[in-house]
Amino acid sequence: MELEKVSVAEVGEKRSRKGGLKQGKANGGVDHGADQSEHEMHIWTERERRKKMRNMFSSLHALLPQLPAKADKSTVVDEAVTYIKNLQQTLKTLEKQKLEKLKNSATVDYEQSSIITSQVQPPESREAFFTDNQGPTNNYPMTIDMSQTFPAQASPACFQTWFSSNVVISMCGDDAQINVCSPRKPGTFATILYILEKHQLEVVSAHIFSDQYRTMYMIHVHAGGASEQFPELLSIEETFKLAAGEMNLCLFSC
Repeated sequence: MELEKVSVAEVGEKRSRKGGLKQGKANGGVDHGADQSEHEMHIWTERERRKKMRNMFSSLHALLPQLPAKADKSTVVDEAVTYIKNLQQTLKTLEKQKLEKLKNSATVDYEQSSIITSQVQPPESREAFFTDNQGPTNNYPMTIDMSQTFPAQASPACFQTWFSSNVVISMCGDDAQINVCSPRKPGTFATILYILEKHQLEVVSAHIFSDQYRTMYMIHVHAGGASEQFPELLSIEETFKLAAGEMNLCLFSC
């Protein structure tokens, strides 16, 4: 009886050991499968990344016609940097040519009047001022501060005027008066404001008069930051002139 009990106990122990071994093999198989799946995902990700890089280099190579068919990646990158710099220089040259073309167009369209240089002398009294200017009209009453209008020591004022049949611009320093007469149609004033904003000209005041057939615009502009975009190319006077020339081309070319 004792021998039978011992044999039964040994058999149970062997069975438990075999079961433990089988269970351990099963767990190890699961861990090994997870590691293999993660490794395969890493390989696939790396393959896709390299494929994307090859496609990008191929596209960049296609944009550089001067390169041979077989060029390494470092050569492609160096040539791309050089090509971009050349394109930037070409763009700068074309912008300069465009400005010169507009300048020449404005010179052809406009006839420069004589430059009037005058020394402003203060009148002795307000009555003398109204007498010299034929007095104020009833339709346009005005209030004038004589101390501000005529300072004690006035510096010489230099006026320049360019005009065409529809646009007149009178300049004095950083300020200009632009007069535009155009057929009455929608969008004209928006076009004028767009051109002024493009040249960074600030609108101080604007007056609009219109009848059934035409509209007149009288605009006072100030060139506070007009020469910041191309300081080496344009002066304030040239900026005024180009803006007026663009108005003439945009509004009356059609």
